[in-house]
Amino acid sequence: MTEVQAKADYSPPTARPAPGWRGRLSYLGPGLVLAATSVGAGDMITSISGASLYGMGLLWVAALGLSIKFVVTEAVGRHYIASGTTIVAGVRTVAAWLPHLLFVFFLVVALVYGAGLSSVAALAVSTLFPAIPVVPASIVIAILAAAIVLYGRYTAFEQTMKWFILLKFGLMVTLAGITLAHLDDWGGFVQSLRPTFPSGSLIDVVALIGGVGGTAGIAAYSYWVREKKWNTRDWVPIMRIDAATSYAIVFVFVIATTIVGTGFVYGTGRSIKGADGLAALSEPLGADLGSATRVLFLVTFFMVVTAALVGGFNALAYLLSDSLRTIRQVPEDAAGSYVSEKSWVFRGFVLLCLTSSIVLVFTGRPVALVLVYAAVGSLVLPILSATLLVLLNRKNVTVSLRNGLASNAILIAALAMFVVLAAVQIMESF
Repeated sequence: MTEVQAKADYSPPTARPAPGWRGRLSYLGPGLVLAATSVGAGDMITSISGASLYGMGLLWVAALGLSIKFVVTEAVGRHYIASGTTIVAGVRTVAAWLPHLLFVFFLVVALVYGAGLSSVAALAVSTLFPAIPVVPASIVIAILAAAIVLYGRYTAFEQTMKWFILLKFGLMVTLAGITLAHLDDWGGFVQSLRPTFPSGSLIDVVALIGGVGGTAGIAAYSYWVREKKWNTRDWVPIMRIDAATSYAIVFVFVIATTIVGTGFVYGTGRSIKGADGLAALSEPLGADLGSATRVLFLVTFFMVVTAALVGGFNALAYLLSDSLRTIRQVPEDAAGSYVSEKSWVFRGFVLLCLTSSIVLVFTGRPVALVLVYAAVGSLVLPILSATLLVLLNRKNVTVSLRNGLASNAILIAALAMFVVLAAVQIMESF
């Protein structure tokens, strides 16, 4: 029996999860962090833009995309439980140069991520309170996001992200409910529920499928699983429920956002392009439903982006710390000096994200920064999918934790889809 097999097969009594559904649900956490991190302004723009053309008809596209990302996320968590190593450490066993490439990708994303998202969040604040300038608001938001990540350990961070989940998803569902209560054309709304295949290129469909859910957050899922000490085979069912809950919540968010888009954009000829267009949607909402609904929409917009900013800072600090540890070949048992929320390396990368955010926000080009982040971030998912296909088919992984036929088939499909999506994203950005 190999070391990996022995680790997967051995489960200390104190490490076993409590039996029953209530016990299992009490452990949920990393998936909620992932959901809060993954859903940002881009998901709102994608959902509302799709609704402006097709109403509710593209929900099947979102469901398919989230299902594929669930399989990738589950594989990330399963790899950690099977091997006791994070995905970045696993990447090095596939090719020694890959951690260097990932480090460059993560570093580029880290340099532009905070400035882009804090500027978008500040846009919501400035729209709500015109007297507040965007740049100072962006800086304050970035500082608050970094402070949340730097404060305390994972438990405190997870609790904070749960509050973000409750607020931003609750607010969006409330907006959807208000929209339905004031809907005039129920016939058109019901008709738009029929699944639609967008006219044009298959590439557009692939782009829509990949346009919901996270990128770097998926790679960071193994760190959050590690913090929960889900390190034996007994935790696999909990991890799968956790990951499934994450994407179920995201899908509810997409449904709610699509309802809002269908109610106020579908058939009007208006389109949502970028964060500016998203903020502008608050005006017709306010005109039709009153100022309270306008405020509610802008607060939701702010919460969605801010939660993604906080989760992104945490995820990127983990990924950069672990990439550096892997490049320097620091042993796993000494990883605490690198890959820990209390380590100087982790904190240093959080401060790097913050400093870059403050510097770049003065460029006044938040949309361009988000496009750079999206383009570079899209390159992570093909590498991740290919790596998981290799790692989870090795014979040193215990049989029950290896990929099955379904997992391999979906990961292959995901790899092809993410390659196309990366090409489309890069072409659109540059």
